[in-house]
Amino acid sequence: MKKYKSLIWLLGLIVSLSSCEMRDELLGKGGAGENAGTLELDLASIYNGVTISRAGETVDGGTTTGSFNEEDVNVDNYTLVVTNTETQEEAARGKVSELKNENGKVVLPLGEGSYAVTAYNYEGENVTVSERPYFKGEQTFSVKKGIATNVDLTCKLACVEVSIGLTSSFEEAFKDDYSVIVDNRDGATQIFDKSSLGKKYYFQVPERQNSLNASIKATSVEGNFIELKATIQKPSDAEGSESYLAGGDSFNIQLTEDGSTDSYISIGITVDLTFTEVGETIKIPVDNIIYEGPDTPGEGGGEEPEASITFEGLPATYTCTHGNDTIAGLQDVHILAPNDIKNLNVTISGEIAAMLGEVGLLETFDICNLTDDIKPTLIMLGLITEDEYNQLHMGTCKDFTFRLGKLLVLVPSVVQSGESVFNLAVSDGVSTKDGDITVIVNPKKGE
Repeated sequence: MKKYKSLIWLLGLIVSLSSCEMRDELLGKGGAGENAGTLELDLASIYNGVTISRAGETVDGGTTTGSFNEEDVNVDNYTLVVTNTETQEEAARGKVSELKNENGKVVLPLGEGSYAVTAYNYEGENVTVSERPYFKGEQTFSVKKGIATNVDLTCKLACVEVSIGLTSSFEEAFKDDYSVIVDNRDGATQIFDKSSLGKKYYFQVPERQNSLNASIKATSVEGNFIELKATIQKPSDAEGSESYLAGGDSFNIQLTEDGSTDSYISIGITVDLTFTEVGETIKIPVDNIIYEGPDTPGEGGGEEPEASITFEGLPATYTCTHGNDTIAGLQDVHILAPNDIKNLNVTISGEIAAMLGEVGLLETFDICNLTDDIKPTLIMLGLITEDEYNQLHMGTCKDFTFRLGKLLVLVPSVVQSGESVFNLAVSDGVSTKDGDITVIVNPKKGE
């Protein structure tokens, strides 16, 4: 019995020593020495002027605290780093929960000197754009021998937040195939579409930039393609004399139908800018939204340019026999559109239409605006590459070769007889040109 008690006591001692060693590792190289003082830290994260741990409450007259995941709300999950600014050595590093004492407080012994303390929810410093917000706080302080130094550290949004919304007039005037490409003018780009409504994206803060770019593409309910490009400038008096984009800036871009007449329809945007550190919102003046274009048919009073879209390999008719794995004379379709391809609609009809689901295709789709379900299928079939799609989606492609071979050769393998038609309709935002590829399948002899 005594042996068992001795063994239990020894195991307890080992665990105790291991815990002490683990805490020493978190606190750097071990004790602070004779010149020890302490850092006593209180940590919080704020959004719209409100501590985000209160996100589930009704707070401050309805001020929103955002909708964040627990890992970003609970500061116990944050990483804390204490650095000696004189030696640049880390004095402590670890999760806040690991650095707390038995009373739930962060109390760290430190030698006399000057320090910086940093806390963040994840390693988001070099993330260009993400759905996850990046909160960070940093502060300098000094420690004196035998004195407790109290530091209140506040983490704030350290990136630029962007969201998209629709007005009722836009929803009534346009189809839901719209897309908005936003970039921070420093390499961070995000595509917003109908699946992005209600989502916020977080862009890396660019150096010495005072604006965002937005490229909007939409199709009216009548079928007219419209594109709008805009530069959204942060007002120069938004925060005193500072107009550069900064962490905590939150842009909400609202799309609206604007100034339509019987001859044309137009898109407009309004933008609210919220400073999430304090929860104040301003409306960006119309003079700070600079439009390029417009690329809108009928607008501007001039004559519409003549159609300039040309095809090679379209229209075309191919004949084959059921069971063939090749089609004689098959050509790719070469499309030239000097005004850029804005839409490339593919409509499939005839015998093959009922079988498209087996290969993950729809009867109608726009190559320039593919869903996440269909895009991998078209890439796998070799119709487009990822780079080609990005160019088509941004509306900057003038010369495109549509490699239809792997798609068309599927027809004689599954269709026993009859016609299948692939209609390609290309729009450059001013005019539309289309043509048919017809595949005629003859039955095998004896079938």
